[in-house]
Amino acid sequence: MTAPTTDCPPPTFADRRRAARRPVQDTVGRLCDIGDQELASGLVWDLSTTGISMLLNARVEPGTLARVELTRAGGAALGRVLRVVRLSRLGTGEYALGARFIRPLDAAEMRPFVA
Repeated sequence: MTAPTTDCPPPTFADRRRAARRPVQDTVGRLCDIGDQELASGLVWDLSTTGISMLLNARVEPGTLARVELTRAGGAALGRVLRVVRLSRLGTGEYALGARFIRPLDAAEMRPFVA
């Protein structure tokens, strides 16, 4: 398991749902390490100002610091650094990921992605 690379402590249970989740439409996410090496990619399920939930094609360990590039059909794009807080393997072989943004999104950044 990769050790975290910053002093950011892991979230407590109460921290996990600080902001309301919003479903997204037609958005894919690409996770890359700090050196821009792709770690995984997949569909974005929901988004909040503080975090993201995604369906991924590869395992990304909890604690990993990564950059996510969000792209929505129609051209909207956004990049943000996040920390993976949970990962579950699904019966399909894919992974459900939950991550927290290092710097929260604001309403204008979220608007192009949410339903």
